[in-house]
Amino acid sequence: MPEQILVVDDERDMRLLLRYQLEQEGYAVIEASDGKAALKLLRECTPGLIITDVRMPFMSGLELLREAKLVLPATEVIVATGYAEVETAIECMRAGAFDLIRKPFNIHEMYACVTRALDRYRLNASADLVRASQSFFETNEFDRIPQSIAEGSRTLMAADAVVLMMQETQGGLQVAHACGLSSEDEARLLCELGERVVRALDSDRTPALAAPGLEDRRLGSIQALGKGASLILHPLLVGERVLGVLTLLRRDGLRMFGRKELDRAAMLASHVVLALENGRLAFQLASSERLATLGQVAAGIGHEINNPAAYVLSNLGYIQEQVVALRQGEPVDLQELEQAVLDAREGARRISDIVRDMRSLAKTDAEAGGWFELNEAIRSALRIAQMETMRQANVETELPGGLEVRGSPGPVSQVFVNLLVNAAQALEAGVGPRKEIRVTARREAGMAVIEVSDTGPGIPAEVLSRLFQPFFTTKGSTGTGLGLSISRNIVRRFGGDISVRSVPGDGTVFTVSLPARPAEGEVQVPVVPSRSAG
Repeated sequence: MPEQILVVDDERDMRLLLRYQLEQEGYAVIEASDGKAALKLLRECTPGLIITDVRMPFMSGLELLREAKLVLPATEVIVATGYAEVETAIECMRAGAFDLIRKPFNIHEMYACVTRALDRYRLNASADLVRASQSFFETNEFDRIPQSIAEGSRTLMAADAVVLMMQETQGGLQVAHACGLSSEDEARLLCELGERVVRALDSDRTPALAAPGLEDRRLGSIQALGKGASLILHPLLVGERVLGVLTLLRRDGLRMFGRKELDRAAMLASHVVLALENGRLAFQLASSERLATLGQVAAGIGHEINNPAAYVLSNLGYIQEQVVALRQGEPVDLQELEQAVLDAREGARRISDIVRDMRSLAKTDAEAGGWFELNEAIRSALRIAQMETMRQANVETELPGGLEVRGSPGPVSQVFVNLLVNAAQALEAGVGPRKEIRVTARREAGMAVIEVSDTGPGIPAEVLSRLFQPFFTTKGSTGTGLGLSISRNIVRRFGGDISVRSVPGDGTVFTVSLPARPAEGEVQVPVVPSRSAG
């Protein structure tokens, strides 16, 4: 679509001249004879540029400029005047005018000014879209993406309310996130309209636009949303697959959605689809990474289970022999028999602990947010990663009891398994005589601070800054580059953070912080989970 320009001047000949000249350059031009008529047009269209005279009846160009910036803050305004008044120029520039030009026009200067103004309009529109889409992609946490999409779309499209509806496995739509809704009735009606758009996809895959005087047959009347309400419902599609519907609502009749907003909504929808698909892929990769972690330590876990299993079988064999002896009336040392039963029970308990650790690590209950004993997750990780770590280093721990953190043991344990395995692999590449992994925990300013350090070769500065980037790996084809990125997402989801410091040749320290349960008499400071991710 050609860029739209609104020309506002009380002199008809001036409007016609500007219209003719600008249409020759390929622009779409609409006219208004005064400020009030211009504001009425702005309810129905969204020009990229307004060219307005200063002195007009009913409303001055300066007043129009201020009103237009309230309605369409992104639209650029050029103020034209035949009076070279310094005060007027200053007031116009303060009110947000792009430029001030004098009458009679030098047509070449006018073209240059119009070109610059529209370039800035397009640049700002593109920058807004980029900022919005960046907010969609800045997290790999699938459950947080809908909120980011709804809030970013509301800002980008200057909407009063946004509803992102996602298709369920059964085929219906469910609200993934909504913001700005005024009532349950409004929410219910928007969901019903979204369902209508989806049901009509076989015959019409275009977005729906509804406003006073501009209706879509799929939606019917939207008067229940308000007299001046306007609405865009954009289907979110990947080929033939329906992801959902993005619904944008403006309640103010002065800022009605028009056909031009459909172009912007279409670009927005393409970024939304990419973000949702990217989030789905990240979710699948996170699950794969968890399974890869299990696979990486599987040999060690097998060894860990095999030892107590052999211990149990050995003791059960002895118990069976003693039971046979008892039946035959032979003397039996009951104290040794009882000890064999206790030993078999201890071996079975060790197997049970290992299985519980594995089940905890494999769980996806990342959103469980209760308090749990930190040492439970750390010791679970130490047991799971034991074969990886014991081959490379001596592991030292300093873990105070009674330190509880908010979150879920399984995902937190996954974080420490990743850090321990990474430390072991770093030591494998080291050549020094001292190979040690150290895990310490302490309470500090309402947080539990856990450090996992190694005496490996350290990490170069150019690599250190990229460690938490998704898919960045220094392990070649053997690494996915997701372990640390996912670990940071897990920790941040629970209101904490993870950082790293390293000096080449002097080891590496990863520091994990998690909200700690207040000790008796201690006042808890609320912790807001971070929403950014690498």
